[in-house]
Amino acid sequence: MVRSVHILTIAMLVFANWVWAFVQAPVPPSTQQNYFLDEDEDGRMDHLQIRFLGVISQEYIDEKMDSLAVNWVDSSGRSIRIVIPKEDFILDTASNRRIFVDLSKRQTGFYRLTGYSAPDFFVASYGACTLYLSDGSEYSLNVKDGMAPTIMSCQLKSHRSSGVDSLKVSFSEKVKPSHNCDEYFEYWSAKDSSVHPLVSSSMEWNVFNSGVTLVFDDGLTSQERLSVKDSVRMVYSCMKDSSGNAVTKKSQFRPLEGFFPLELYKQNLVRTTEQEDPNGPIFQLTFENLDAKVPNDTAWGFAVDVLGSDFETSVREVLRLRSQDVFEPSKVVVYFNLRIYTNLGAFVANTKYKIKGNDKRFEKSAKKLFFRWNMMDANHRRVGSGAYLANVAVVVKYDGKTVYNSEEDGVTTQVFGVLRR
Repeated sequence: MVRSVHILTIAMLVFANWVWAFVQAPVPPSTQQNYFLDEDEDGRMDHLQIRFLGVISQEYIDEKMDSLAVNWVDSSGRSIRIVIPKEDFILDTASNRRIFVDLSKRQTGFYRLTGYSAPDFFVASYGACTLYLSDGSEYSLNVKDGMAPTIMSCQLKSHRSSGVDSLKVSFSEKVKPSHNCDEYFEYWSAKDSSVHPLVSSSMEWNVFNSGVTLVFDDGLTSQERLSVKDSVRMVYSCMKDSSGNAVTKKSQFRPLEGFFPLELYKQNLVRTTEQEDPNGPIFQLTFENLDAKVPNDTAWGFAVDVLGSDFETSVREVLRLRSQDVFEPSKVVVYFNLRIYTNLGAFVANTKYKIKGNDKRFEKSAKKLFFRWNMMDANHRRVGSGAYLANVAVVVKYDGKTVYNSEEDGVTTQVFGVLRR
């Protein structure tokens, strides 16, 4: 009996040692189901997902694992090495076969890149991971791209009412549009703080499908046109990358950048029943709000928007100013030069005017400068009904450099009518 108990005790010890050895044996990571993730879809990697070939536990992480080394690309394009200690490993309790690594606190230093391969970098210089165990062994991990494509830039070329607008969208990688979607983009409008489908008349994809140009209808109203204050994002599940990662509901809006050419507003016909004051000004410059409808059919002249975000964008684009260059309104100067004749060529009136961007009448905000003719000749006599010719030159300069010249824009001579009642 004693002998049997002794034998049973030895067998149990051997079995326990075998079980302990089995439990403590390293569980290798998968070679096919490890992913780089971009959870907030801003174009930067922020999480890692590592899958194992067997069940693991928190105790296993604490006892057997040591750290994870990741090679990635920083914001300047250099390859960097990041070491994550096991204390930062998050066990997926739903499957007990995966761990997650949260790198979101380092994310702002990462390059905006979601594709695992890109023409600007060698694949071998980033994206490699090595898992180190506490016993000194290590595993080189094959980590796949699990990141959806994102918008890298949105360049809007807006002609406002004088031409066809276009939007050039660049992606973080090559994309595949879904044929089941009517629209691939939507935009947040600053005009009504709502999200709308972005409808275009045509879409022109580049050779590698890493960018597309949207062309819009010419007849859009100012309310329908995109502006510098709007932002654009891809529609959920309507695009995916070459790895099959589709755009999710977390896709972020991308602010618009681009060129907004200055525009000279004019009027072809003016009607009036007023009797002009002979002692009043022949020409008058007024500072109107940007949404003011001037000139109009009762007020003839020329108007141009000065200062504000659209104006600054135009100046920066024309002069190729750097982002760190401070925009100074005091460096803005607007020149008006106007001569008016009858349709037979007889001289009527003329004037010149100069206004600086630091004029107090701007009230430190964007204004529509309206240069109005009060329909009197050079002798302060009111003109009669008929056709007139206007030679106009409006020049806008910044720091002594021309950013807009109406003569180069084709606005030199205008035929317009005056109708008195």
